Amino acid sequence: MRVAYVSCVVLPEPDHDEKPMVDGLIGGGHDVEVVAWDDPEVDWAGFDVAVVRATWNYIQHLNAFKAWIDRVDGLTMLLNPAATMKWNLHKGYLKEFEEAGVPIVPTAFFGIGESVDVKGLATERGWARIVVKPTVGAGSFGTRAFSFEDDGAQVYFDEMVAQREMMVQEFMESVETVGETSLVVIDGVLTHGIEKRPRFDDEDEQVFLRETLSDEMRGMVDRVISAAGKEALFARVDVMPDNDGRLMLGELEMLEPSLFFPHCTAAVDAMVRGIERLG
Repeated sequence: MRVAYVSCVVLPEPDHDEKPMVDGLIGGGHDVEVVAWDDPEVDWAGFDVAVVRATWNYIQHLNAFKAWIDRVDGLTMLLNPAATMKWNLHKGYLKEFEEAGVPIVPTAFFGIGESVDVKGLATERGWARIVVKPTVGAGSFGTRAFSFEDDGAQVYFDEMVAQREMMVQEFMESVETVGETSLVVIDGVLTHGIEKRPRFDDEDEQVFLRETLSDEMRGMVDRVISAAGKEALFARVDVMPDNDGRLMLGELEMLEPSLFFPHCTAAVDAMVRGIERLG
């Protein structure tokens, strides 16, 4: 097959998944080209499949990116599928999980121009620390943590909500101790887990391969993927424990998540086989 590994013209940070995946596809006998979604010269119809991987500047060009998804969907096979990606663009999907009974990090959502007393919200809900971030974002874009009494939280929220939809979440103390775990699912199989430390604006991410995955983690993955009900070659389920040790869903990434391929060769092999099966 002729495979497009979809990136962007200027990467905001290194894509460590690119080389393992490209090498894996070449090793499987496929013709691979790394191309940018925002390069107008790309002939998308010339590819059998386009695998969206590092389109990390889309948050600055959201409407153009949505239009690109719709256009390319008619020219080649998109992975993940267009409907899945568009659903996953906006973190409002977390409300669907909450309604389905999946425990999520406590979150309040706000539309563009909406006002809220951030300190009052945190006090009412008993949040000692909070995270303020956009509902559409990649990586750590626009993500900042504050103590509930920090007046800077209100200033930052007001500045951001004037331009984009926002969310305020309880800061989970567990991410500074046991950390957050990213559970990677390739072609329906949980391949590996990665421990992460919290990352905010302009910070580097620290990641470590998790040697063992608990039954609770495996059960959470099954529950989340089932509740989502979306077609996907790849997904990343980010979980963390609450103050009582119970796992909660932080995010489900089905658009352009880092999959930490350098940490798991088997995941690369599963990705290649999945592309072959679907293509």
